[in-house]
Amino acid sequence: MRLTKGITGFDAEHLIEQDMRTFQSMVYHLVTSEQRAKVRQFIDEPPFVYMQAMVDLDGEKLTILHHRYMPYIAFAKQNEELPFTFLSKPRLHKYFPMRKCLEATTLTTLLSKDQALHSLSVTEWRYIAYFNSQTIGDVMFNAWD
Repeated sequence: MRLTKGITGFDAEHLIEQDMRTFQSMVYHLVTSEQRAKVRQFIDEPPFVYMQAMVDLDGEKLTILHHRYMPYIAFAKQNEELPFTFLSKPRLHKYFPMRKCLEATTLTTLLSKDQALHSLSVTEWRYIAYFNSQTIGDVMFNAWD
């Protein structure tokens, strides 16, 4: 996967911020359509580069992440620590139309694998080095301040 300039939240002035209400609507559609599903909490805390929904689904606590500047969705185990433990949930992709639901294999790919393909800015590369981000998921769903 190629990371574009601004995906880290820095140098993102050319990107359009995604709407929290639309994300909430998609998550509510998921929990009303799936049995044994419940929304626990929505979190939208700038400067985090993502919005999140904490849900219970089939007895599992999940975090659904929506990138703040790109139409990307990721699923992760709910826990208090970063980095997230990303999950693949292909059966849930249908609830997030016009969004790309990313698989765990993509998010756990080492950043160095296709480093030449990424078009990140110098500032973004500095933050990646400073916070020692290793994977695509670390860069896309960061909580750098």
